[in-house]
Amino acid sequence: MITYYELLNDGTIGLSTPNEKVAKSLGLTLTTDKEIIYGFDGRRYFNGSKSKEINLTYAEQRILEYPPMADYFDAIVKINSGNDELIPEGEKQLKNYIEKCLAVKSKYPK
Repeated sequence: MITYYELLNDGTIGLSTPNEKVAKSLGLTLTTDKEIIYGFDGRRYFNGSKSKEINLTYAEQRILEYPPMADYFDAIVKINSGNDELIPEGEKQLKNYIEKCLAVKSKYPK
């Protein structure tokens, strides 16, 4: 399978897609068999190239590790759905979300 990429001016990898039609519509022309990895800065690089190591504040580290807000909203919708099957599922999901957030806060204290 071919994957199409956008090589940015700073040498990092931008958009990517395995779909040829999508690639053409986005103007993605770079193809490679190299492995793509995420660097410390959250950007994509070819495996073996160096990403710039940055020192993040505790708040930035937390932001990167918190669970997606969509999980929280999904739980709230289930809890308030009025559906007796969804309410306990939402409560469990909300509890799990809060536990993950607290774990991140504990990992990166102020």
